[in-house]
Amino acid sequence: MSLKKYAPVLIILIVSAVGLLFLLPGLEKRTDVRLQDFSVSKDGSAIMIKTSLSASMGFIRDMETEKTGEEIHCSFYRTFGGLNSTIGAKNTFEIKLDASTEKIYFDRGEESDALVLEREAAANIWTISPR
Repeated sequence: MSLKKYAPVLIILIVSAVGLLFLLPGLEKRTDVRLQDFSVSKDGSAIMIKTSLSASMGFIRDMETEKTGEEIHCSFYRTFGGLNSTIGAKNTFEIKLDASTEKIYFDRGEESDALVLEREAAANIWTISPR
């Protein structure tokens, strides 16, 4: 049996396995994201949030938002490339707002989402929710 005959197949399998190990972490959600700071745009149409992690390892690469009524729920995703990879890492994200948005939550996985920001409607001021 000649190894040369199977070399292309082995190379494809190895490259595929390495590719999966590189890509799969980036598809996982981070449920340990904490709000570090925020600022509201002058026209009130967006909030810039600065995030951090409660864990000592890892980074965030992306955020998705879902609007339901007066609430926005944010889900965050790990970076590609393994546990402590910084590929695509960032910690500042923009959340688009409209006049009906009152609360912003962070995904906590199996636990209920954590309320992190809420708008005081009368004063139209955003505040960090007590933990």
